[in-house]
Amino acid sequence: MSSPRNRRRRWLSSSIAALLLVAGFIGLTSSQAFAAGTLTNLSWSVNNSQTSKTAVTYSFAFKTATAATLTAVTMTVPAGTAGTVAVGTVYGLGAGTVALAANTITYTVTTPVAVAANIAIYLSFTGLTNTSTAGSYTSVITTQKSGPTTVDTGTTAAVTFGSSSTGVTVKVGQTLTFTNSTPSFSLAVDPSMLNNLQSQAVVLTVQTNAASGYTLAASDTGLSVSSPAFTIPAVSSGPATGVATFPTSGWGASATLTTGGTDGAALAAGLSGAKFVGYPSSPANFLTATGPTGATADTLTLTDQVGVDYTVPDGTYTDTITYVATPTF
Repeated sequence: MSSPRNRRRRWLSSSIAALLLVAGFIGLTSSQAFAAGTLTNLSWSVNNSQTSKTAVTYSFAFKTATAATLTAVTMTVPAGTAGTVAVGTVYGLGAGTVALAANTITYTVTTPVAVAANIAIYLSFTGLTNTSTAGSYTSVITTQKSGPTTVDTGTTAAVTFGSSSTGVTVKVGQTLTFTNSTPSFSLAVDPSMLNNLQSQAVVLTVQTNAASGYTLAASDTGLSVSSPAFTIPAVSSGPATGVATFPTSGWGASATLTTGGTDGAALAAGLSGAKFVGYPSSPANFLTATGPTGATADTLTLTDQVGVDYTVPDGTYTDTITYVATPTF
């Protein structure tokens, strides 16, 4: 028969074990109870969606799902995004700093702030350089508290980045649309025949609401063949200088412009009077506008023309013409 002292010891041991079990259960439950919420009303946008464009502003918006003291927000961006990022406009969070690393923008709140659920937050960042790879990209936005520990996360709709070379339609920023009618073309010329001079029209359109207009520049790599190495000469050094008569051997373009008459659009000096100009090796402005196009897009028709004589070796000549539309907001 056990003594009262032994019975009390067994009762205390059983009670402590039960308390430890309950405490362990509570601790386990507490550590497993938190799960990341889903952000709502997500969006991200850029003010210029041309690939490799510099000095671009990225904007992100969302509503919180979980009340927490937030220390940071991360936002994924396309691979290859670069630049010297800086904080633009912030609503819903305190002041902070920003960094870009491993395809992620991280906004760190200087003084962590308590944010309730269903609060709208807006963040914009300047000084970014777009990815060089055209395509559509979403962004994963994540709010964090100390740890860092994920509070809420969500994925935005996609933003499309467009190439600015021949053969694509480029939407430059949110307020400029550029189209190119001709992805490629081929011509056949022969110095001994009547077809020693041939041409092809390429139609470019620009529509924008940029307050100070835009420029449309062009350049090329040269109409050349590798063996024997030969480049058909450009008819001039670029759009600033034109020639009235196309040479017997040459490569260049003439231009016509149709506008809605509201944006002050004008051709480069060398293209006046139906003259011919050469494509330069570096981009030069073929067209300049000083205001928004309005409802009617500007239409620039470039008539590319090549002429050959017996000084031009036979062969297959190739070239790449690149256009750059740049709005001034």
